[in-house]
Amino acid sequence: MSAIAHALGAPSGSIYHRFQSRDELLGRLWLGKIAAFHRGFSAALQHDDPNEAAIAASLFVPQWVRSDRTGARIAIMHRREEFVGGGWPPDMEREARRLGKEFDVVLDDITRRLFGEVSPTLRRATRFAIIDIPYAGVRPHISRGETPPPEIDNLVRAAAIASIRATRETYAELTGARRPTAP
Repeated sequence: MSAIAHALGAPSGSIYHRFQSRDELLGRLWLGKIAAFHRGFSAALQHDDPNEAAIAASLFVPQWVRSDRTGARIAIMHRREEFVGGGWPPDMEREARRLGKEFDVVLDDITRRLFGEVSPTLRRATRFAIIDIPYAGVRPHISRGETPPPEIDNLVRAAAIASIRATRETYAELTGARRPTAP
């Protein structure tokens, strides 16, 4: 906290006046970065074609990391639990729950659009294709303090498409359901 105050040229008391602890300061920073990520990710999913929406969302991850490396490092390399000791203030807990619920709605919507329904298995598959794959692509670069190279985008795109296609094929084989149009 004193290092932040020193960097700002402000008395440390002014920082403690606004934030009761280092955990609260980091938690509020994390919540702000996660909210910004969610807004951009949700906007990427607005494409009419669900396949294009899923690809746009997966590509949003490396694009966002390039546009805000520090923010991405905070959001991707840390989890909420790392910032809390005895718990967050109630308003932060509410905001974290709100963001989580909002993200669940967005994820369920794209799952339904991609596969025609939502189930735990299809939800996991969607999350893997549009979140886990791009995170895996950018995480090593973030941890080294590097900007992910543009080639990551092609790899993320190909892996997301392959994952969605494989889920459709596997789902159709297991259930006898008609496959939605593949990306």
